[in-house]
Amino acid sequence: MNDYGVILNRLLNTPKDVELLIHIKVIDNRILDSEVSTLFQQLSKDARVHEKEFYYSGLVKDLQVYCKSPCHKWKANLKQNYFNTPWASISVIAAVIILVLTFMQTVCSIVGL
Repeated sequence: MNDYGVILNRLLNTPKDVELLIHIKVIDNRILDSEVSTLFQQLSKDARVHEKEFYYSGLVKDLQVYCKSPCHKWKANLKQNYFNTPWASISVIAAVIILVLTFMQTVCSIVGL
């Protein structure tokens, strides 16, 4: 139970983190999202974890490797900065379509069709 509290404390920094874990059904919440992160911080405040005996050490290492991957950083950057709203996604798709059509028009005018 100690290790579970510690890992959730590390994962739950903001109410948005709590909302995500509720959405994927990791936790079942009946209080405010902001209070959940505070609850786990208080529960694991004095918890001691030994790296060799920590039950979730493999998970932590896998997450660190995942987060260090340039491909995953790139995808996260795109999601956060360019695809954060439906309108942003639509405008990027429209821009790509316009570029493709412009390229096709240029090729057709050079070929003489």
